[in-house]
Amino acid sequence: MTEPSTTRDDGAEPAGTVDVSSAAPALDFAEGAANRLAPVAEELNQVRDQIDNGDLRLDEGAAHALLATLLQLQGHVHRLIADAGENIGAPLQFGDNFVGETLARRLQGAADGDDNAALPVLKAYAAQLDKLEGIVRAAAGMITTTDEDAGEALYTIGRSE
Repeated sequence: MTEPSTTRDDGAEPAGTVDVSSAAPALDFAEGAANRLAPVAEELNQVRDQIDNGDLRLDEGAAHALLATLLQLQGHVHRLIADAGENIGAPLQFGDNFVGETLARRLQGAADGDDNAALPVLKAYAAQLDKLEGIVRAAAGMITTTDEDAGEALYTIGRSE
């Protein structure tokens, strides 16, 4: 007696197997986005070093315009993160079968899996926006001004007691 074969005469995939190559473009998006954030982080560090060395300054008016745009971007990104975080655990209704369950796992992994998944990439992007906000504030002297104002307020409070 011969063993049953899982290969087909017409070269097609046997029943029960899934071609996952069609999911590759979805996975490439997040991985590509994650890879593009690393050089940005390094460039932000270089800009911060220029500010710390006194080589770069930013007009306070220009800083306010940049900060307004950054705050809008941060709001969008944080809303995306919050929406995704609330919905990431929701069961995907692809059916109670092998293909449906496999597809659901792959999509949830692409959304909130490793560092290249969409949600971790969004969180990394939000962190870079926060870093950029600090850089803009430092370049315009806003951080120093705020620190000095706080110091003066504390000094005044201490003298009045």
